Formats: sequence, structure tokens, C-alpha cells
Amino acid sequence: MKMLKYSKLFCVLGLIFSLLLLTSIGFSWAQVKVGVMYSMTGPGSAVGKVQLDGIKLAIKEVNDKGGLMLEGKRVKVEPVIRDDETKPDVAIRRLRELVEDKIRLIVGGTFAHVSQAINVQIRDGSALFMATNGVEEVTFRKDTKAPYYISPLGAVDGIGRISADYVSKTYKPKHIVLFLPDYAYGHGASKGALSVFRSKYPHIKITEMWSPVGTPDFTSYLLKVRETKPDVLMMGHWGTDAINVLKQTYELGLKKDMKIYFNSMITAFGVGIPPEALEGVTVGMWWYHDLSGLKDPATVSAVDKLTATWRKEYGEPPDPFAVYAYLGMQETLRGIELANSTEPAKVYKALMDSPEFMTVKGPAVWRIDGRTSYKYAKFIVDGKPAKERKDKWDIARVVDVYMGGELCLPLKEMGW
Repeated sequence: MKMLKYSKLFCVLGLIFSLLLLTSIGFSWAQVKVGVMYSMTGPGSAVGKVQLDGIKLAIKEVNDKGGLMLEGKRVKVEPVIRDDETKPDVAIRRLRELVEDKIRLIVGGTFAHVSQAINVQIRDGSALFMATNGVEEVTFRKDTKAPYYISPLGAVDGIGRISADYVSKTYKPKHIVLFLPDYAYGHGASKGALSVFRSKYPHIKITEMWSPVGTPDFTSYLLKVRETKPDVLMMGHWGTDAINVLKQTYELGLKKDMKIYFNSMITAFGVGIPPEALEGVTVGMWWYHDLSGLKDPATVSAVDKLTATWRKEYGEPPDPFAVYAYLGMQETLRGIELANSTEPAKVYKALMDSPEFMTVKGPAVWRIDGRTSYKYAKFIVDGKPAKERKDKWDIARVVDVYMGGELCLPLKEMGW
């Protein structure tokens, strides 16, 4: 009887030892879970929902090929989706929930203040956060950035610098009104623009104007703009505010008196601007679904291919923010495969060690401060009149591309 009892005990111990041995030899992946956190509700919901489309397509493309290659086997990717509700406190709670569930690679970010709050929370290295939206440049300073905070889009300050440099070189104005929304995005864009105006174009007179987020009527602001008689009105509002300010700019006839330049736009709210209000307005776009005219056949072909795939999947062309979500997930999955791991430190290091990659907006490279430098920093488009539009998404034509160095500050200035 005792021998039988010992025999069973030895069998159990043998089984445990075998399992431990197998674990020490190699880990068998069942699936790879990646956290996804965007604004599905709240003020950012219109953008957050299209960003999620980009995430799903990037994962679908990998899974349709059998999954990621890990430990010599193909492993499927599963997104674990959370809603930050466009609130920093909610985002922090969702982040903690994901980390507690051992999901430490997260792709997300719709509004700047939410993504910046996450950077503060992961300074202990507890997670990698791939922020696919714009944030203030200070986030990437060496003494501020979390070790595994990373972004394919980067800093809103760069929007201001690019716009200031392009407007100054192209239109050679004597006076510019810089009209921006009074929150993190606007302040970052202003900081970037003013740094370029002061250092490179000190002869240009700059008048700053601010409006609260959610302003329904911009008439009083725009009348003040008219009174100052600038050569260029440079604006950078977002979402519904962008629609309203451009509509009211048209209604007041400001386009007859000055050049209108809009710092940054995405298709998601661009389609809500009446064609007559957008016609003749020059706009900076991170990406656009029709790059006809760009003298780079490979990039044009890649954009056309992605647009066709996106239309087939979702019935419409991709929005720029959706494309950056797509790029962010692609790079996260590339990092996992390169690192053969889902550990934040290993994935981050793998991307930094293999920084060059090709995107649907041209060649790109990761910088050591966790953001991307692109050959084509920004595409410059003009709004199309209604009679030239092929469909509701055909809002603009590419007229130029910004390839200057104002997207990112030099690493030395960022403390690296």
C-alpha cells in the first residue's frame, strides 16, 4: 500500500518536474494580447472610433498571414479594447486594469491630455504605450518621458513649427494672426510656431488670439482678425470647432482679404466642412488618401493600395489618425516579433535597434527619444470646390509636401 502511495507521489513529482523543464526550455505561445485604448465615448469619440478601425486592420493583416512568428511558430494576435472616455482619470484606471491582467503593451491615444497622463503613470516602466496621437513636446524630453513611451506621430509643437516655417517661406507675409484653441493642443502648436517665428523670421509681426474649446460662434474673434488686417490667418482648431470656425470664416468673407492656412486637419472632421468653406484654404495633413501628383511612385502606390483595402473593409478611405493607429499597431507587432517577447523593455529596445521602417507615408526612422522622423513630415493640400469632388471624402488635392527639419527638435535640445 505504501509502495503504491509513493509510486503515485513520484508520478506527480515527475509530472511537475517535466512541466518545469519544458517551461525552462521554451514558452509555448497560445496568443499575443495587445491592449488598445481610445476614446470610444466623450468628446474624442468621433476620432477614437476610426482609430480603432486602423488597429483592427493592422491585426487582421497579421492574423490573415497566420499571426506573429514567435519561438518558430505563428501566433494569432488578440486586441483587448478599452474606452478611456476622453478622460485622463478613466484612462489611468483602464491602464492599471490592463497591467494587472499582464497586458503591458498598449496602443492608443485620442486626446493629448489623456496620453500625457498615461506617460506620467508608466514612468516606472510598468508598460509600453504606443501613443498614436499628438502630445506636447515636453513629453519626449529625457527627464520627462517614461522609458517605454513611444509615438509614431509625436508632438503638437511640431505642427506649429512646420506651419510657421511653411507659411513664412511660401507666402512671405509681413503680419500673421495665429488663432488657436485654448488647451494643450493649441498651446503646444503656439509654442512651436513662435519658436520658429522668433528664431528664423523675426521681421514678421505675430498677433496671437485664443478661443475656448467648444466655442459655437467665432464671429467676434474673426471680426477682430479682420480689424488687424493680417496677410495670413493661421488657425489650428479641432473637431467641431474646426468645422465652425472655417464655416464662419467663409461666411464673413475673410478669404477675400487674407490667405487662410489651417495647421492640421483629418478627414473625420474635414468632411463636415462645407466645400465652399474649404475651397481655397491651404491645409497641413499628416496623411491623405490620395497623393496623386507626389513624385514618389512607391509611396503613392502604397497609399493607393491601403486606401483600396480600407474601402473594401470599411466602405470609406482611411482617416489620417486612423492610419497612425494602423502604423502604431504595425510597429508594436514588429517589435514583438523582433524581440520574441511581449516584455515592454525588450520590445522597445528591439524597435530602437532596428529603427528604420517603411510606412504608407514614406520612409521613417525611430529616434532615441521615442518618436518618428519621416521623409515627408507633412502633406500640404488645398480644399477642393464641390464641382471637382468625386465623393464626400474627396475634400482636397495635394499641392506640396513639407520635408524640412521642423517636425522634431534636435535631440540635444530634448536632453538626449
